Amino acid sequence: MGKGPVRAVATTGAMVLALTLAGVGDAPAAPLSPRQDPPNGSDSDGYGPDSGPLPDGYGSDSGPLPDGYGPADGHGSDEDCTVSEILEPSCGVWWGASPYQRRVEPLEEAVDRRMDIVYTWHGIDQAHIPGEREKKLIAEERFVHTNIEARRFTRSGHPPVSYRSIIDGEFDRSLRSQAGTIAELGVPYFVTFDHEADANKRYNRRGTPEEFVQAWRHIVDLYREEGADNAIWVWNVTGWKGNFERLPKLWPGNDYVDWLSWEAYNMTGCDIHPHWTEVYSFEEALRPAYEWIQTEGPEHGIDPDKPVMIGEMGTTHIGARETREWYSEIPDVLRRYERVRAVKVWDNRVSPGCDFRIGANRHARKGFEEAGHDPYVKLPEWVRRLVEYAERRG
Repeated sequence: MGKGPVRAVATTGAMVLALTLAGVGDAPAAPLSPRQDPPNGSDSDGYGPDSGPLPDGYGSDSGPLPDGYGPADGHGSDEDCTVSEILEPSCGVWWGASPYQRRVEPLEEAVDRRMDIVYTWHGIDQAHIPGEREKKLIAEERFVHTNIEARRFTRSGHPPVSYRSIIDGEFDRSLRSQAGTIAELGVPYFVTFDHEADANKRYNRRGTPEEFVQAWRHIVDLYREEGADNAIWVWNVTGWKGNFERLPKLWPGNDYVDWLSWEAYNMTGCDIHPHWTEVYSFEEALRPAYEWIQTEGPEHGIDPDKPVMIGEMGTTHIGARETREWYSEIPDVLRRYERVRAVKVWDNRVSPGCDFRIGANRHARKGFEEAGHDPYVKLPEWVRRLVEYAERRG
């Protein structure tokens, strides 16, 4: 399998910036061969290559990092850490959110930390993406992950569009505009097309799985033509066990995906899922898809070594202590699943009786705050500074 050049920032005893060779491979996708749908019903707004020599200035002889870019400056330990071009950290996990009412600041204030990644939502027909909101988030030193829905967000009700219309080029103008803006930003930018394509309300509704793959590849190809090599492609599915048989046909191929992603929810007592009576821990929600990718993914052309992002996660209220511990135990769980390198909470509600808002439940807030201050999910500031340093020198 071929590997593409991935710029990484590294700390060693000599404290240098290095270029590592790892990243998107070129294994072809297989020709293709639950519980319940996720809380958003999969159809709601806001839910939820060829390696060469190191370029000048990257390598063990490139000299020490400037002041303020390493552990010696008080921003971390002496532990080696790299962050690749696709933003995969080797020393922990990025922590993020899809924030309530599109504002991350109240959540950050409530839990006393900045989110590393903020999830935003747009339609394929919207040309002016990233918008001012995303640009502000980036200026304030957060990473952004945008889901581009196969829906018309410029129309009332955000009606869905067919994958065939995307393949046929109906939205090329808006897609090229999006790509151009992302390229101009010059920073790593996570992008997903039509998240949770395996969910019942989406699967075989906007087109066949094969058309989903064609549409995904069409979009990636357009972005690349426009120079948006800084777009990081995140393939997101529900993670529900009953949908695993659908995943092979939805896989765009290793050349077209950088990160794997799925959700980890507990929805006990959720009014839109009245038969959900059991309580599933974060680990129980995470594990089935993780194990499927590791054991069965390769036979379908899925590289199990790609980094994993838990795109959305959260629990309904399951008792004061239980709700707090559901969140506070997350870092220890993540230490047992080494491919997971990013996690985002879904800070929202599906209905009055199905609420995942961190700020609306003091036990959830306390548990999420405790988790967010664990060193494993609170990467040292110098790690982020190394990413910035690499961007400027790249």
